[in-house]
Amino acid sequence: MFKRGPARQRSLTQRLTTTYLLTTLLVLIVLSLVVYFSTSFYLDRRLETELDTQADFYAAYAASLAADERALSSLAPTVASLFAPQADLTVRFFAASNGALLAATQDIGPEPSRAALRELRYRSPAVFTPSSRDLPHRRYSARQIVVGDSAQNERVVGVVEVSKSTLPGEEFLATLRAILLIAVLVATLLSLLVSVFLARRLSGPVREMERATRRIAAGDLDVRLGSYPANTRSKDEVGQLAQSIDHMAARLKHLEAARAQFIGEISHDLRTPLTAIKGLLVNLIDAAGPDERPSLEIAERETDRLIRLVNQLLDFSRWQGGQLKLDRQAVDVGAVVREAVALCEGRASHRSVVLSAEIPANLPRVSADVDRLQRVILNLLDNAIGFTPAGGSVVVRVEILEQGDGGTRRQGEDGLSVSLSPCLRVAVQDTGRGMSEEEQARAFEPYYRGEGGGAGLGLPIARAIVEAHGGQMGVESDPGHGSRVWFTLPL
Repeated sequence: MFKRGPARQRSLTQRLTTTYLLTTLLVLIVLSLVVYFSTSFYLDRRLETELDTQADFYAAYAASLAADERALSSLAPTVASLFAPQADLTVRFFAASNGALLAATQDIGPEPSRAALRELRYRSPAVFTPSSRDLPHRRYSARQIVVGDSAQNERVVGVVEVSKSTLPGEEFLATLRAILLIAVLVATLLSLLVSVFLARRLSGPVREMERATRRIAAGDLDVRLGSYPANTRSKDEVGQLAQSIDHMAARLKHLEAARAQFIGEISHDLRTPLTAIKGLLVNLIDAAGPDERPSLEIAERETDRLIRLVNQLLDFSRWQGGQLKLDRQAVDVGAVVREAVALCEGRASHRSVVLSAEIPANLPRVSADVDRLQRVILNLLDNAIGFTPAGGSVVVRVEILEQGDGGTRRQGEDGLSVSLSPCLRVAVQDTGRGMSEEEQARAFEPYYRGEGGGAGLGLPIARAIVEAHGGQMGVESDPGHGSRVWFTLPL
């Protein structure tokens, strides 16, 4: 009833691991790209420089031997074959007049490359102009062969084209890509392992502190982080935080002990004068006239409420000190409920709240402390009446339940028993404003005051008494439609 699933959140370890892994992966990818493109740029520039140097050399060497285009045509095969095979180069000579191929160290076709065509200075297609063709996986460079002893006599007699295959460089880059990819994958795997290790090492103390603070919030003030296996006693900020949590827990324990002692002492000091006032009111009621009796009876009921509150405070002090003892006897729960309802009828009537009880006949008796059991029921009725507006209703229901397989359910209509642990359940249902989810979650937390709440000890003490009897206590509420507080007692 009124359930809401918790939102799924990633743990600190997961977030740190993801952050480390993504950061490392990003750095590796960037470094791999830088290495790859730097190597590619270096190989490209080195090949371009080599081809330009060789083209300059062949152009100058041919110009020194051939005085005109005819001489170049006869010398070109010899010049092309001198050095090109040793440098793994392809050298071709073209005539300046018509772009005809004069000589070549390797047959790669008669058409000049775009680089050679630019040096031939053909600005528009003509009948004699050969078309250019650059072979794939090959890089070209070209230079004009200029002869003449002065600037006025210089003339272009041909064009030398030097080219080289780019396959070795491309194969090297492909190998480099594979190596970088494998390196990134291996580094990512190692980074994942290191990230998990570092994340656990960093988040371990934080996780232990979170568990400790959760136990402290639940009331376990004996928790100390020094006893945890995680390294929470280091000298860094995490270690200092752990020391602060230990100091806070010790301080809270001291304050809680002082507060419990104060509550015990003040409760004990209040009970004696309240008991005397109660006796005086009883005597006054016996001697009072009809006009005075109603006011005195109201004073007596409120005095009873104060006495119950003082007894609750004493029980709370004993419970915290581990000294809450029960005076058990066979108890008729139905009779206890009826008596509690009778004690609360005056207050309910004064607030215009309808108070009723639904108690089945022939209830089995339970082993319980009758005074403390009545105190629990009165506490629940007091809260229900206080939170129910005028015209509302409060109902007390007693029923037999069967408890098994981790849950409780009403006895079936066929009367068959399916559990070996039957129990009685007492539930107080009101038509008040209801409780928010936070109020339901913290209803049994000592000193918690919800909206319009009281001292914040009634329900915690009631649950302590019920659990001392071996029972359970819970609350169900729908904001705006009232609340139902219940407890069980084993039979």
